[in-house]
Amino acid sequence: MMSASVHHRNKAHSNLAQSTEVTMKSNDNLYSLLNDGVNDNNNTHTGEANHVTSDDLSQLAQKKVLDELNSLYEEYTFATAKDASLTDDLQRRILSRTNVDKNELHHTEDSLVYGEIDLEGFCDLLINHIPHDSCGIFYDLGSGSGRAVFAARFVGDYQECVGIELLSNLYELASSVRSLYRFQYEHKLIHRRVKFICSDLLDYDGWWKDGTVVYVPNLLFDVQLKEQIEEQAVKMRTGACLICLKKFEGGAFNSVFDLVKERPVAMSWGESNVYIYQRH
Repeated sequence: MMSASVHHRNKAHSNLAQSTEVTMKSNDNLYSLLNDGVNDNNNTHTGEANHVTSDDLSQLAQKKVLDELNSLYEEYTFATAKDASLTDDLQRRILSRTNVDKNELHHTEDSLVYGEIDLEGFCDLLINHIPHDSCGIFYDLGSGSGRAVFAARFVGDYQECVGIELLSNLYELASSVRSLYRFQYEHKLIHRRVKFICSDLLDYDGWWKDGTVVYVPNLLFDVQLKEQIEEQAVKMRTGACLICLKKFEGGAFNSVFDLVKERPVAMSWGESNVYIYQRH
């Protein structure tokens, strides 16, 4: 007889696969960018979107997305973001452990180490493994310069893509990228809303109240911070997906989330496993 946990896990795998297939067939932003690419090439590929396979179309669209993202971040490099994090006033106070508010003590030197996910790998993950639609909201908890947020925006039909960042220097950097996006890129998309919030992720309740896909770059988070995130994550809605870089081990969390996918993805420091959970 199948156990309840196995039943939940099998059902989650099935739902995730079916939802992803539907997503790929109706992704407005991907097709909008692809059409923009066709127009950029003076219509030399006119009709291409109607005559290639779904896999070919996905590859063409993904290449266009990466070109757009690399262009968007041409002046906002990893080194720029790394420097911004190291010179942030809060970062300095936490590293020195001086004048730190008691509510900031759950952040450690390791939890504030800056790193970025590889755009190509993250786009592939979102396109092929994460179900989403125009009613969903994407959150990045520790969004840095906003790369993951814009990757989600360009490949996804989310109602809104939101980045939450504690360090004000990085928030300002992401806001500058958003200004460029609104001026040069926003018109190319069907679904356009992007927002950045300067806040402690534990103080902002939106991500567990209305988030449908939440990315948590938790590789270096300490045990206390991970447990506090788990306490909030269990409140997420049924069907919501949580993407993270290190497994959550709490019993309460794992009683309501299924681990439905594990795969390696390139990061700024090398390859790292990514785990996809889905709330049942």
